[in-house]
Amino acid sequence: MNKKKSQKLYLGWDVGGAHTKLSVIKPNSSSFHIYRCHLWESLDLLSKLVNSVCSKYNKRFIIINVITMSGEMSDIFKSRDQGVKDILNIFKSRGDENYVFSSKKPFFFKPKAITNTKSVSSMNWLATAKFLETCVNNAIAVDIGSTTTDIIIIKNGVCKNMGYDDFSRLSRSELIYTGILRTPLFAVTNQVINSKHRFPVIPEYFSNMSDIYRIMSDIDSRKDYSNSCDHRGKTYMNSLVRFARSLGFDYQPQHERKLKNLAKEIKLIQKSFIMEKVIATMENNFLKKEKINLIGLGIGSFLVREICHKTKLAYKDFNTFYNGNANKLFLPSDIAPAYSISMLLKFKNEQN
Repeated sequence: MNKKKSQKLYLGWDVGGAHTKLSVIKPNSSSFHIYRCHLWESLDLLSKLVNSVCSKYNKRFIIINVITMSGEMSDIFKSRDQGVKDILNIFKSRGDENYVFSSKKPFFFKPKAITNTKSVSSMNWLATAKFLETCVNNAIAVDIGSTTTDIIIIKNGVCKNMGYDDFSRLSRSELIYTGILRTPLFAVTNQVINSKHRFPVIPEYFSNMSDIYRIMSDIDSRKDYSNSCDHRGKTYMNSLVRFARSLGFDYQPQHERKLKNLAKEIKLIQKSFIMEKVIATMENNFLKKEKINLIGLGIGSFLVREICHKTKLAYKDFNTFYNGNANKLFLPSDIAPAYSISMLLKFKNEQN
């Protein structure tokens, strides 16, 4: 075996229903990626992606795949149990070394050792929590992604979340189904009021929150990785057209200022909703005198920063736990679960 082949490469996979996130940890460098991979269209998309990535590296490195997921809930599968099995089978079909993140200690298992798929199903949030346990003492992490928001509680260096599966996390507001790209407008509000005028939001998938944040210039166009509702362009003007359609009229140039003001109001509604849940979580878990940080993660971490500015809470960026080159398009905060599992297993192996 040549020298290069003896080096280990950790590939952290967070397999979602719409996007798959990848953390590539080489011996002396790292890179982070987000791929559009709609599992509901075909599971072959994930298979081709895994084969493409692994083939790129397997001549130079010993590949160690580390897998977490939430894509098992996709309606291409008959059940979450079947979804976990089918996703893992894609990795098992290759000859690489594979580990799955589980809620059960010691957290990393060979796929064949997974007998209870509930310990794997939608545990990507817990992967981030376990990484944060090694970094912070008291904090609330808020991971705002394209579709959902995860709220993670770290107290005295231990994750204190009460819910583990999606149902229990939703009921405790530790999982909120709202994000800054794929969430339809009508899931955020059924109306918006501006200058005492009421604008009902049509409950059709005419536009989503990416249009709002595009209009507000909050999204880096290079990170705008979700499809638009009409599959047309993702420009400022395209977003105005889609937004107007959701309000029941066709866009005309004279509507621009009004639509920008309405977009600002819808952004505020979503941000206030998330802020309300974060503050409630903080009050239920920490005393007022306790100093905690809000840790921002995900493509929507700018909202966490804005919440901190409004509430005077201390903000900490997840990327402060990364010592590599920060001049990259995607950083660990954009793919926190994938980064977390790759680093946790790497740390574990280096200690053994």
